[in-house]
Parts: sequence; C-alpha cells; structure tokens
Amino acid sequence: MNKGLYFMGWYRDMWNYHPSLPMKNMQMIEDIEDIHANMLIWSCLGSGAIGLPYLDREANDDTPPRMRLYGFMNDSEFCAECKKRGIRVFSVLWKGQLWEFGAEWNEDESRLLSLNILRGASENKKYLGMSELSTNRYPKVFKPMETYFPDGLTNCFGEKAVDFLEEFKSVSLEGRNILSAWLMAPEHDHKCYTPCCNKDSYLKYMKRDVEMMIDAGAGGLHIDEYDTQKHVTSNAGCFCRECVAKFRDYLRKNKIALPEDAGDPETFDYRAYLLAKGYRDEDLLACNANARWDIPLYRHFFDMQMASVEWVVRELSQHAKAYSQKTRGEDFPVTANLYQCYPLADSVKKYLDILAGEKTNLQLRQDGWYRFATGWLNGKDCCFAEDPNAYIREIVTDIKDGINDRFILFAIEPIAHGFHIAFPYGSWLQNQVKDAFWPDLRLLRRLGPWLDEQDAFFGKKHIADIGIVYDSPSAYENCVSEPFWNGVEPQKVDLTGVTDLGRQGGFAGQGNFGHFFKLVQDLSNRHVLYNVLFESADEPLTRERLAGYRTIVVPDAFLMDEANAAVLNDFTAQGGTVISLERKIDALQVETSYTAADAGALVDKLAASATYLSAPESPLYGMDLRETETGCALHLVNYHYNEKTHRIDPLPELKFGLHFAAGAVKAHCFPENPDLRVTLEGDTLRVENAGIYTILEITKPAAE
Repeated sequence: MNKGLYFMGWYRDMWNYHPSLPMKNMQMIEDIEDIHANMLIWSCLGSGAIGLPYLDREANDDTPPRMRLYGFMNDSEFCAECKKRGIRVFSVLWKGQLWEFGAEWNEDESRLLSLNILRGASENKKYLGMSELSTNRYPKVFKPMETYFPDGLTNCFGEKAVDFLEEFKSVSLEGRNILSAWLMAPEHDHKCYTPCCNKDSYLKYMKRDVEMMIDAGAGGLHIDEYDTQKHVTSNAGCFCRECVAKFRDYLRKNKIALPEDAGDPETFDYRAYLLAKGYRDEDLLACNANARWDIPLYRHFFDMQMASVEWVVRELSQHAKAYSQKTRGEDFPVTANLYQCYPLADSVKKYLDILAGEKTNLQLRQDGWYRFATGWLNGKDCCFAEDPNAYIREIVTDIKDGINDRFILFAIEPIAHGFHIAFPYGSWLQNQVKDAFWPDLRLLRRLGPWLDEQDAFFGKKHIADIGIVYDSPSAYENCVSEPFWNGVEPQKVDLTGVTDLGRQGGFAGQGNFGHFFKLVQDLSNRHVLYNVLFESADEPLTRERLAGYRTIVVPDAFLMDEANAAVLNDFTAQGGTVISLERKIDALQVETSYTAADAGALVDKLAASATYLSAPESPLYGMDLRETETGCALHLVNYHYNEKTHRIDPLPELKFGLHFAAGAVKAHCFPENPDLRVTLEGDTLRVENAGIYTILEITKPAAE
C-alpha cells in the first residue's frame, strides 16, 4: 500500500507560501520513518516557478552552521537521506505559477535582506522573481540564466526570450494578466502570474526545471496544475501570439471553416477578429456558462486549448523518464495533480505511474465518490491530497482541541474503499486561514504501522457483481456544455478598472455528471456492493472486464462509443443484464431504462438483489467487501458523528446476513476498541459497538 504524506511542512499559524517550501530537517526524516510512509508528494524542489537560479540554490546551497545544529539540510541532501531509507520523494513542478516577490536589498545588492515577508530592512526595495532572474538582475547573489540555457531560450517563432515572465505569461483577449490568485497570501507584496502552457518556450523551460530536479536526486516528479489552460480559458485567455498562431494551424488541420467575415485563413488572427466584432473579456469568462459557445469559433478555441493539456503532460513525463535513464540509469515515476478526477484528466493517465489529485468538497461521508475514484484508477495506485474547505478547517480545530475522531475518519475512509489520500504533514489550507494542516503525529505513528499489519486486507479485488459504467466522453461533455446549472442566468461581471484576472472567471456550479454521482452515492447509502467500471478511449470496456458481473448499469452515457456499446450488448447476449439511467445511445441494448425521476426504484431493485450479503439499513455506516487469500474482509466505516462532542459514537448493533459459507471471524480495529463485540452464528454476523474503523476478517470454513 502507498502510504503517502502530503509533505509541504508549512509552519503552524503562518500563511502557506508557494512555491518554495520550508527547509527540511532530520526530525522530519524520523517522522516519516515512524509513520511508515513511503512516498512524499508536493514535497520539495518547487522553486523553479521563481526562477532556475533560485531552484539551484534551494537544491544545492550550503546550509549555515547555526541551522546544521538543528539538522537542517538543502533539498538535494534531503532527497538523498530519504533514498537511503526507501522513501520516494516527488519533487513538485508548479506548472501554473510564475512568481514575483517583494524583496529588500542592501545598497549594492550583494545581500538579500528580506523576501516576501518584508520588514523594512532597507530602503532599497525591488522585486525578485521570474522576470528579474531571467534577465540576470542580481548577479552578485544568483547565477546567470545562461548557466541553464547556454544558447538562450527560443520561442516558437525562433526568437530568443529575454524576460521570461513576459514570454511565458498568459494574456486575456484585451491584454490583461491572468493570475493564479488562489495561491497568493492576503496583504503580501507578491503576485503569481499564470503561464500559457501552450507555449513551446515554456515547455522547454519546464523540461530544464525537471532536469535540475533529477540532478538534485528527486525520486519522482509531481506535475501540479496539469490543467493550467482550463484556468486560463475560464479567465478570458490566452490570446498570446503563439495561441493565435496555433489556433490558425488547428483550424486548418481539422478542416474547420471560418465565418464568412473572417478573411484570409492563412493570416487569420482570432484575437483581432473577436475584438473587431466587439467581444470583450467579460464575454469569455466561464461564469457566462454556455453563452460562451455562441461566440464564433470559441468552442473550437476551447478544444484546442484543452488538447494542449495532454501534449504537455506527455512531453514532461517522457522527458523526465528519458533524462533519468540517461543520467542515473534509473526508472523515474511521474504523477500529476489530476485534481478531482474530472474527465479532462482521462487522456493523461496513460503517461503517469501513480495517479494523484485533490479530493475536493470534503465532508463527513463520501464513500460514493471513493467507489467512483477506485474505478477511475482502474488498477493503478494513487496518492491524493485534500483540497481544503470549511470541513477540513473544522478538523484542524478539533485536533487543536485534542479531538482526532473526524481526522481518523478522513484518513481511513478512502483506504477502506481502495483509494488513498495522503496524510497531511504541514499541508495546504489554501490561505483560507493563517495556518497549515498538522495532525497529531502521535496518531499517525500508530496508524502507519497498523496499516502495514493489516496489509492482507487491502487487496484490489472488491467483491461485487453489479457494475456501474462511467462513460468518460459523456462526463466530459457534461462538464463542458451540459452543466447542472442550465436554466440559471449567467453571471455578469464588470471588469472596469480591473488589470489582473484570476478571481473573476470561475463558476462553482460547473457540470459534474450528476446522474452518475447521485446513483453511486445512493447505492452506497443503501449498502449495495458495486464496482465502478471506468471507460474511455484509452481504457475501453472488454469482455474480460465484465466477467463476473451479473448486472451492469449505464448512467447517462449519451456519447458512449459504439464499440463499448457492442461489448455491453455481447454481455447481454451471454445472459447478463444491462440497465440504463437517463440518456443512452441507440446502439446500446438494455433490459430496462430508468429516468432520474424513478432512479429510486432502480436503487430499490439493486438493493433487493443482494448476492453476497444482506446489510442492515442504517445511514450511520458504510462498507466494502474485499477478497483475501483466506476468504474475505468486510470493511466497516462509522459515520455516527456526535455534533455536541465532535466525536464518532459507537455504532448500534448491526446484523449482516452472509450468503456464503464462513468459518470464523476476527476483528481488527483502529483505534483499538475493547468494547467491540462480534459473533458469527450460522449465516448471521452480529457486530456491536463498532468504532471508527473495523475490518472483519472472515475466513472460509475448514476443509472436512
């Protein structure tokens, strides 16, 4: 099992400062070992987003004796210490960040007196970041950029880039900057500009950044903000020269006809065309919803920008692996922050060794989403992180009050369903509050070893004969043009006087393939055993994948490929049952079709046909059943939250009817639970006083 740490190490009661993470020390190494963690994500070597000369110092600078006294080290030394212990350190490539920080210098700029956290140390206040480091503004402190690009860095037009900030950053239709504003701390003199990841020059820069990470001893690469262009297009961009030129090529390659008033296809300038027709940034913000698609050619422009996401991840992954083999003779795993498993990520999964992302909208119970995510993995390992929200902030407050129950639930619930969210270690609170997410490390020092002891119960064979198909093409189109806020008036945004975009464009109600997700959560609420069958162009359905299922449900697969429909039709011909919910393509043959209005009847039908066990009706728990070498393991997760005490109360008695022969049952609990009572009488399994997490090891009967 992966036991990852979301290893940012930010300080308690301070803002979270991207992109350069706090220095590491030997106590952190001890913590990692004690927790039995084996991989670190978002962990180090991220400051190429300030500039390669800064990254060089982060990786290789000598550490002052005063800090050596407390075991501090540079990032190269940290990677080496982790490697000695079999801990894989994933360096982080902040792909959507170009930083500029306020800085205070001595008179001849030979000493940096303050950076980001300014203290009035000097009247010589300047800026330090991508612009200054690329133009060699501070030669007494940082190496020249020619150290890393001896022949310079050229763009797609063959021109040498001078100021990398001006070269890389994205620009809106009207020329505004676009910021990755969610990363900036309040009331600080810094800015995080959003790059255009469609640029050849920026890809070359990122590849050199990755090479330096590998040279510094990173054990793997974590690509953050894989979908930068989605953020850009949500904020009226990018209309840089390169995007305009590439869009012209895209139209030609895909034989897309121009409007009659567009002029010569060979010189077509989409930016100039839209401006001439009176369009403005306000019209292109994502909060305009489907109204954006009425703008001439805009859906094609959006599709072109989204296609670059796969191109960049592929190029970075392949380059990192090749460079590691060339310089170190080692395989080099790559992962990326695929965020919430939205379908835009589906095309890049094949280039990644471990799938990562951020679980958003965290709450007390989300087992339906974890069942989806386990199917989305389709056999690959994962290591996700939490995307902080009010619920996470409540957990942080509980921890400070000495109450760990909801933290334990947060950490273990995904594991119970075959998924993994890294344990926080000074991790991100998105500057929603001035703090970082630190758990009680004494708890993690117990949990990590306990998970190792129970490893036999966490296999990837989830027992179920009901499959729920997740159709990626349909989910993608739902996210793009069929959001569940259809019928809601688009928001109007006035950009008068606004120079930087980045906070204005998003819309929280984007499409989320709601019929699918409501169904899987409803099934989890009713304790129906099911698996999600993810399918896409890269991961089609096959007869082998459907083997062992008796019923397949296909929710809202209105764009399913006919080849996948043919596999399902073959499943029907072999005696299986296929049921649709909401829309389907004509080529798909089904036994019964349900609409959203009668989806409850579908859930009732599936709940009534339990094959492996009959579960008691209760909203207070969730469950999963997994195959083991000696039988099976029933995982029980307790949602019996007490609002007054902020603790998880024991579950009332649960009676399970087993539809298979069982020899004996043994309980494994976290935390320890001396009050648990488990009895097996015939085919009835009785569980009393179950705590936060219980694994019931059910062995086969002894052979006669």
